Amino acid sequence: MPGSDAAPPGGSEDPGRSGRGGSARRPGPAGPTGPAVLEEIALPSGPLTIIRPADPDAVEFDPVTVAEGVEELHPPHWARLWPSARALAAALEQAGPGRLAGRRVLELGCGLGLPSLVAARAGAVPVVATDRSPAAVAWVAANARRSGLRVDAVAAAFDGRDPLLDQQRWDLVLASDVLYGAAAADALSRLLPRVTSRRAAVWLADPGRPETPRWLDAQRDTWTVRTRPLPHGVDLHVLRRRP
Repeated sequence: MPGSDAAPPGGSEDPGRSGRGGSARRPGPAGPTGPAVLEEIALPSGPLTIIRPADPDAVEFDPVTVAEGVEELHPPHWARLWPSARALAAALEQAGPGRLAGRRVLELGCGLGLPSLVAARAGAVPVVATDRSPAAVAWVAANARRSGLRVDAVAAAFDGRDPLLDQQRWDLVLASDVLYGAAAADALSRLLPRVTSRRAAVWLADPGRPETPRWLDAQRDTWTVRTRPLPHGVDLHVLRRRP
């Protein structure tokens, strides 16, 4: 989903903000960085309740290091639960334990980390959710604790050579709405071969970003690509390594 690693202007409305999208909201406890709401997300195997910022527009901007000794303030796009993340989580739920149990899963630009939580509930292990924003990963960690799920939430940016991402090879890499520009797309192209196992898959949920067709075409020498539509105007692109 759009975390600090993503920039979603032009994307669709967050369905949960208006009470649509198979979820229900109510006031919640204090969150890691401010007031929270509880949102119950309806899933076939049973609802998953998460906490998320009560007012995403009131969340402070994130200080992001863009070069040595240089910081910029980036909008906290991670504070919303975006349609691509909801759609990816639903697709993982449909895959179920039969395809996820015991698999090593890495989520990039996780934002609030809903896909990681669903993967962990289906038995994936380990599950590591990454975002460049420490605030985002604090919310993911809080939700994992609340739900009794094993998700490691780590501050790491996929568009840099963060050593945390190279510690092992992953069976499944998840990302939602991260192809928001040429720099991010090129960074993802460089990263995926480094962090995936020989039989790995990449599940990329995308709301039709302009950069996506070019990026998919560039992957076809290394990966097979299959695409299917998901709810909320999102496509799921499934990439698998070629033999």
